[in-house]
Amino acid sequence: MCLLSRRNFLGTAAAGLPLSALAAAAPDAPAKTASPGSYLDAARETARWIRSAARKTDEGVLWLPDPDHPEKTATITAPASLYTGNAGTVLFFLQLAKATGDASYLDDAKAGADYVRANWRGVPDFPFVATHKKFNLDFNHGLSGTAFSLAQVWQATGDPAYRTAALTVTQYIVDAARSVGGGVDWIGAPGAAMGDGAIVLYLLWAAHAFEDPAYLQLAVRAGKRFLQLSEKPADGGLKWNGFRSEWFGIKQEIYMPNFEFGTAGVAYVLARLYEETKDASFLDAAKAGIQHVQNLSTVSGDSALLFLSDPGGKDLYYLGYCGGPVGTARAFYQLYQVTKEPEYLQWTERFARGVMTSGVPEKQTPGLWNVVCQCCGTAGIIDMFTSLWLATKKQEYLAYAQRVAEQTLSRATNLDGKGLRWYQAWTRTKPWEVAAETGYMVGAAGVATALLHVQLASENHYQAILFPDNPYPRT
Repeated sequence: MCLLSRRNFLGTAAAGLPLSALAAAAPDAPAKTASPGSYLDAARETARWIRSAARKTDEGVLWLPDPDHPEKTATITAPASLYTGNAGTVLFFLQLAKATGDASYLDDAKAGADYVRANWRGVPDFPFVATHKKFNLDFNHGLSGTAFSLAQVWQATGDPAYRTAALTVTQYIVDAARSVGGGVDWIGAPGAAMGDGAIVLYLLWAAHAFEDPAYLQLAVRAGKRFLQLSEKPADGGLKWNGFRSEWFGIKQEIYMPNFEFGTAGVAYVLARLYEETKDASFLDAAKAGIQHVQNLSTVSGDSALLFLSDPGGKDLYYLGYCGGPVGTARAFYQLYQVTKEPEYLQWTERFARGVMTSGVPEKQTPGLWNVVCQCCGTAGIIDMFTSLWLATKKQEYLAYAQRVAEQTLSRATNLDGKGLRWYQAWTRTKPWEVAAETGYMVGAAGVATALLHVQLASENHYQAILFPDNPYPRT
């Protein structure tokens, strides 16, 4: 295991090299990547495995989240959610149908969405890892993602039943808002991946998708509440903490500055609110939040990483989406999009180089353990670098995405002949708990989607369903 700490990140010889020299400097880099066609084959084989986990009901199809344990109809989140449930897997089948022209995959998506449409009311009461039940309204874990998935099926099929269902779920979210401090909130935590920020981002998306400015108005009211919740750290800028330790059974208060719970994610949300409203207060706060992130980041040459938490993780660097640069870099790129200030694009690329100089994918680190998923693993990294290639046209980013894709593909399993899946330890602190799930954020659907995206990018036919917290090009 390569122990990536602040000390050896600062001391790594590769950190000071120009980006074009990184591949040559990495002794473990493969001589060549797989043929891009193999990524599409892998996506098809993953779909075959997920199909083997289908359970037909009177309401549609439920894909078992953990087929090795068929007694489970849910794992981390509810069956109608996006994180480990049907709503996320639907998005994989939609993208595979679009990429291949195979209508049977669209039939899969519709059957899975039918189940979601019939069972979404079970999401709010599902027992989640946090004690705060309203996390079941956010995007990854709750109803915002459910509504997004149903809307995507409506857009792909033109069937108004899915639009009606998506609007019904969205109205449930709207009705759950509570007035507080001159604004509104739902959870009382502003995080962009796990909190009110995620709901705001969905509402901004929904305002366009459904042509309803009321969703934008509600999102703005929530954004005003975020401004009230800001704190002024001693070293300048602004900060937000979306992690409440008591919700997770932790006695000690912890600050997580990254995307899921922290300042980086809130800055992204505020930058999106500025993009929609041109309200300078949102832009000023987003810039101040990013200043704080910059102040906390460990910089080595032209590379940067941001620690996981304080206390307990100041020498730990996650490399994925939830607590690492895959998410945090999005805030910098979003600010670049709305300001065109080169500094923010430079910092986006600094976080990319932080990943590239870490030793992954050939080596594991404490912040990228035995995990391949979209949330905290290599699938998220694949999508990050594919997106950076689209945004910058720098070939080395696509080459790195393919390199990570090849290593990820090499870890797939098909011992029973049913198709491809990946066994991983989703929980870093419990590495002995290994499972192969079907879902999007921690399972095979999300991994195969990342491989599919590399395939499409390699052929210059990239099209993707990107979530509302993703600022990169969609085509």
